[in-house]
Amino acid sequence: MVSPLGSVPESLGEDTPGEGPSSRLEAARPETEAKYLIEDAGQVDDLVGSLDLYEVRSASVVDVVDEYWDTPGWHLFRAGWAYRWRDCSGDKSMMLKSFRLGDGIVQRRQEIVRRIPAFPQDGSHPPVAEHVADRSGGLRSGDLRKLFRVETHRRLFDIRLPCGALVEVGIDQTMITAACPVKKLAPGRMAFVELEMELKEGEEESLRQLAAETQQRFGLLAARLSKFERGLQTVGLSPPRASQRVLPASTPFVEMLRVRAPAPADPAIHLAYGRLLEQFEEMIAQEPRAWEGLDPEGVHKMRVATRRLRSALRAFKKVLPASIRSFSGEFKWLAAALGGVRDLDVARENLPHFLSEIPPEDAAHLDDYQQHLADRWREERRQLLDCLASRRYGRLKAGFAQRLERGPSARVMETLGSITVGEAAQLLIGKRYRGVLRRGREITSASSDEALHALRIRCKRLRYLLEFFRPTYGELLKAETTRLKELQDVLGEFQDACVAGHLLRRYAEGLPMRSGNRGQLNALDHLIAGQDRRAATRRADFAHAWERFDSPGGRTGLLTRLAETRTPVAPEPT
Repeated sequence: MVSPLGSVPESLGEDTPGEGPSSRLEAARPETEAKYLIEDAGQVDDLVGSLDLYEVRSASVVDVVDEYWDTPGWHLFRAGWAYRWRDCSGDKSMMLKSFRLGDGIVQRRQEIVRRIPAFPQDGSHPPVAEHVADRSGGLRSGDLRKLFRVETHRRLFDIRLPCGALVEVGIDQTMITAACPVKKLAPGRMAFVELEMELKEGEEESLRQLAAETQQRFGLLAARLSKFERGLQTVGLSPPRASQRVLPASTPFVEMLRVRAPAPADPAIHLAYGRLLEQFEEMIAQEPRAWEGLDPEGVHKMRVATRRLRSALRAFKKVLPASIRSFSGEFKWLAAALGGVRDLDVARENLPHFLSEIPPEDAAHLDDYQQHLADRWREERRQLLDCLASRRYGRLKAGFAQRLERGPSARVMETLGSITVGEAAQLLIGKRYRGVLRRGREITSASSDEALHALRIRCKRLRYLLEFFRPTYGELLKAETTRLKELQDVLGEFQDACVAGHLLRRYAEGLPMRSGNRGQLNALDHLIAGQDRRAATRRADFAHAWERFDSPGGRTGLLTRLAETRTPVAPEPT
């Protein structure tokens, strides 16, 4: 028999022949713990010093190396487990651990351990993985692949609280590195410092109180991801979304949206709800990454998801009820909070490249500007964390999830359900395409920066719209989306140069005109001139990109092909 996860054995059987008790698989045991990221490494000594308030029973230091494994089909992940080989200062074990963190200060996770004298050299993984494998499609040891490596220097303290509870406090300095090819845009390496408090004896409330007091005293950031999930983030791996869904709940309507690709003759309202569901789930999936801030892609992807949500609400407003369209303003508020951090992420990421283009003696004067960007980033990030922790954001998530779970009412279907996907494609794509062509053909060498920015926004909305219809039309939209992306990239690089120049000018204008700032002002002038040249180059590139995009018969040819389509493409696997 197994747990609802389909993975925890009630009976583990006898020892494997020829193996002693040290290699036997231990029964699944629960861990009750609280975890926080220490964003300022300078706080570590203060944290250790604060333990003197309690009875410190023992203190030790260990070095832990974990290697994580799964199959190409994510059999273990689907069952809710992270599988790792652990070397803890020479003590070796094979472990299964439930990886997902829940809400709240205190977390409860299951762990299964098999202690071994040495790791197998033949690629076998008995018997830890098999306890999940037997229930996951007949997994064989040879199917497993190594994903990433986690190295942790851990300081451990067992403390006795006044109430009698025993808590193990661990301060982890961790580095994650890839053990498989790293995906594009993934960092490949990730370092962080984490505080873990695990209850060994006593009541859970004792741990909850200790954790809350420590968090408040040191301003710590509650962890939202396990080390395993951060490892996936480090190498850019994307396990099945179905294994990670939290919101919305799986109602019959939601499940229908997930598994069925709408045909051209189906109600457009179903396509609209399906795209809202897709982007809402992406937003929820990226929220922990954006919260922790260890990788800029978390904020970027969450921001893109909120933008696509707003774009879908705008595009399908003729077929969506007012009750769900009313969330557009709230998603705009959320996107603004994410955008403040994202803009500074881009500025800080690009600055080293820009500095390499000016004389070293000038670049040496820009330490204050780099600190200015860092200070602004911290302020924007604080505002983002306040946003994500707010009741307003909680209401947004819960309210929108409920609208998706219920789907359109019978009355709404009577009034808005008559428009088909095919009709909506002709109307919406045709209208937005015309808008892009009209604005693009108006652009000249004398056009303002704002005119190109407005065209970029229209191109982005058209591209999102084409992607919304992809479940129905598939490959028919691929070529058009690619051509549009090429144009959008040129306009995006132009906009990045304009934004970077604006940030530099605003900072320079705030500097007092005194001799001590002369070197910094000269260096800023060099950077501003570089951004102006970059913007001018991209403006010149636009003419060629537009010529490639505005080809004869582009819009009419696309609409004709869409009109001839009668059946949907096969849905992508989830």
